[in-house]
Amino acid sequence: MSTAMHLPAFAVEILSWGLLGIGLLSLIEKLIPIIPSYVLFVFLGMAAVAGPGELAAVIAVSTLGSVIGGLAWFTLGRALGEQRAESAVQRYGRYVLLSPGLFERMKRSYQRNAVVVTLVGHAIPVVRFYLPLPAGVLSIRWMDFVLASAAGCLVWNAALLSIGYAVRHSGLPPVQVGIWVVLGLLALEGGGVALLRWYHARRRRGMASA
Repeated sequence: MSTAMHLPAFAVEILSWGLLGIGLLSLIEKLIPIIPSYVLFVFLGMAAVAGPGELAAVIAVSTLGSVIGGLAWFTLGRALGEQRAESAVQRYGRYVLLSPGLFERMKRSYQRNAVVVTLVGHAIPVVRFYLPLPAGVLSIRWMDFVLASAAGCLVWNAALLSIGYAVRHSGLPPVQVGIWVVLGLLALEGGGVALLRWYHARRRRGMASA
């Protein structure tokens, strides 16, 4: 499979550095929304992993790169503070897919359960890039953020890399496989949310009738 067919030239060059390049690409993917994770990691699983032992190494290195990238956003959020961060999002957010409304929703979610939001948010496109920013703005405990972020990155990266590795001989394009994965995850998440809402509504009706 030709790497040039699926990745920008700079990414192909970085990938030629081996595990170091994979870690660096994972860091860049977490910092700048240039290459979607569901394309990058599926591609790496298909084209950059020769066997199960190498798959484990790629998962570990990519997770480290993703966590470091998230820490950069987290540190920026802490340095800016709430007012300056909101002002920056208002002014520049539209250029990087971060709307003021999305930023506010992420802040409210963090105020309810920071660890769960950090863990689950890595499976949501776009949101996964910027989750660390409101975490830093709200001064979430550093260790809580790191542990939850590491767990979320590990699950997400490992799932996409493993899927790519599993279908590496299928001839399917990584973009197509990645989109299928994201659609499947979103369907599962949507079904889970709908089920929880139904359960809570039924429970409230039961309490009201009692």
